[in-house]
Amino acid sequence: MSIPHRLGRLARGFVYTLQEDERFGEKLRVGRERGEAIKNAFEAALRGAAEEWRRTGEEAGGRTHHSGRTATTTFRPRRYPPEVAAAYQKLGLQVGAPMEEVSRKRRELIKRFHPDRFPDADRRARAERLAAEINASYDVISRHLSRRR
Repeated sequence: MSIPHRLGRLARGFVYTLQEDERFGEKLRVGRERGEAIKNAFEAALRGAAEEWRRTGEEAGGRTHHSGRTATTTFRPRRYPPEVAAAYQKLGLQVGAPMEEVSRKRRELIKRFHPDRFPDADRRARAERLAAEINASYDVISRHLSRRR
């Protein structure tokens, strides 16, 4: 038996004995709950800060500082290239929607306009064109979001 195989068996045995120990399971559960609570607190704080930054930027739009220069906004909405904004619009979504929502909307539209659903030749051709446009819009958005990461 190879050394990695032996180490794997040893590790599995260690984990199995720990899983049987109720105290260890309780510590894991409490740790997960604390982690979730911290994660939720950070997300709420981030949402609050973003909203405050937006409000501050809107309020400071026409005001000037005591030095005479105009106030700069701390929040700038993300700018999207025109083809990405058009792709969002073609799918019927707001610009900046998350990829999960884009995927869901694409599946919904493809189901509705799939060429196999239309026996009439004219409608089938129109559905093929629409399906191609939907897929092209999805590709533009996914490429843009993958480039940003």
